[in-house]
Amino acid sequence: MDRANASSSLDDATVMPLAQRQARVLAIVGDDALDPALPGFRAILGEEVRRLFDRVVLPLALSSWPGLHDDPFLPKWRGGFDLYSALGLSVLVTSTKRPRLVDLSSRFLRRVGAGEDLVVAAGRIAIPVVFRVLDRERCERVALGAAWILVLDEALDEGLAGRTIDEQKAIMRGVLHGLVPTNTPGSVQTAARFTRAVRARCFETSDVAAFEALVVTATAWVDGELHALCGDVDPHDTRWRQAGVTGSMDVLLWAVGDSAGELERELLYAVAELGQIADDWLDVEKDRAQGRTTPAVTG
Repeated sequence: MDRANASSSLDDATVMPLAQRQARVLAIVGDDALDPALPGFRAILGEEVRRLFDRVVLPLALSSWPGLHDDPFLPKWRGGFDLYSALGLSVLVTSTKRPRLVDLSSRFLRRVGAGEDLVVAAGRIAIPVVFRVLDRERCERVALGAAWILVLDEALDEGLAGRTIDEQKAIMRGVLHGLVPTNTPGSVQTAARFTRAVRARCFETSDVAAFEALVVTATAWVDGELHALCGDVDPHDTRWRQAGVTGSMDVLLWAVGDSAGELERELLYAVAELGQIADDWLDVEKDRAQGRTTPAVTG
């Protein structure tokens, strides 16, 4: 499509009511009815995601986040956590390097021609064992990574308006190292305190160098997001946007470790790109009003 036609299509899309755009996005993403296996797996996954938030994330957050239960961010946080952590846990059980128990169970059920009811019943037994016992440490890292990226994103969205790009970068780089900045909104200070808590928890179960490498990746993501939020023109067309799209997935890839190969990396990046495209289209009026140069705004 040439740029003139693309702009025309964008104009048509922005006139479309938000509810209609939401319906179209859901139609593109698909429906559980298309695959009868999905509802059963989703139920198992949902149980584990909720359990991880309540057992791993919430106690850690409460130790550094006064008034969390009354914070309007909490429902948004839990919703985003459901998505991100489910992606990470899905990689663990569908990867070509998935745990041996899952692999053997899957092979056996396929060989005997098991129906959906039996597959779900077996999954209810095997998958919680993997998540809670055999791969517990990795699953907890997925939970921490998913929670952390969302807290950082909230600080970026809500807490740094009115400062220069260099000031914002300096503040957020401090936040990524757990330094609590003064004279900043609560969301930014919360992100720093939560980063410190996550860092301390990770050091109990993982290599220090692994988390430091993650901070380097997160720094590139934060810089890209800040440039986009400030409405800066990207001289390389997609570098800033791409850092924002892939940054959250890099955190999940850090969490799942060697369970993810190149195929899983490509899958997570593709999911993130689809989500970002949908988000840009749904938020086009707001982003245009705030001067954000997303592809949906520029056509």
